[in-house]
Amino acid sequence: MARILISSIAASAFAGISAAQGQPANDGWALTVGTGALYSPSYEGDDDYSLSILPNVQLKYGDRFFASVQEGVGYNAINNDRLRAGPIARVRFSRDESGDQTFAITGGETDDLRGLGDVDTSIELGGFVDYDLASLKLGAELRQAVSGHDGLVADLGARWSGVSTMLGPPLIWSVGPRLRLTDDQYTSTYFGVTPAQAIASGLPEYEAGGGLYSYGAGATAILPLTRDGTWSAVFLAGYDRLAGDAADGPLVQLRGDEDQATFGVFISYTFQ
Repeated sequence: MARILISSIAASAFAGISAAQGQPANDGWALTVGTGALYSPSYEGDDDYSLSILPNVQLKYGDRFFASVQEGVGYNAINNDRLRAGPIARVRFSRDESGDQTFAITGGETDDLRGLGDVDTSIELGGFVDYDLASLKLGAELRQAVSGHDGLVADLGARWSGVSTMLGPPLIWSVGPRLRLTDDQYTSTYFGVTPAQAIASGLPEYEAGGGLYSYGAGATAILPLTRDGTWSAVFLAGYDRLAGDAADGPLVQLRGDEDQATFGVFISYTFQ
């Protein structure tokens, strides 16, 4: 599960953690390390869930450079009070037909993918733009894979954020909708079924096309555990519904579910 979920479902759920992490202001390098638990589908489109223990490692240089497994590697080439934009690269880890799930500690064993072949690790290159409107942030990413699925992915979203002191310590929250668009290559890689795969997997043949891939919403809450913000707890929840040809594919209709939920909690420490 971790192979595919870190780079897809979990990546969406993690969006906004760094922006609202509550980390101390720093003009130089900052390293955040931590770990946590994630409860999510065993693969995109599955109806069975797994609990995994995952690392959280983030590296930043001021408000320009950022790098992590969840958010990718990017650079704020344009960076002012309202607008941030620049290049970004993301890794989407392989999906194995064996159902191997590196970080899963419970659940997740599945034969659903047998006969569908492995999807190699994908490197996605592209750009991002974020625009702030007071407490509302609008964001978009467009990425083309140069390996693995070889498809085109567009992520769009909005996020409201703020700080609540109802429970005493400041709770930094973020919530908003999101959607994903993909091309034919992307959708067919994960949900199409070729004649050979149909024979091997027992699923009917299916030619998947691009378009609207999924839509949903995510929420994040960050609780600083120390006054200087070096220790923090991150709580996240997300819901996405597969759409279009991804949702209509036999892998989802016969063996999975269009509804995909994610829940997680992480504890992190920031070195400066």
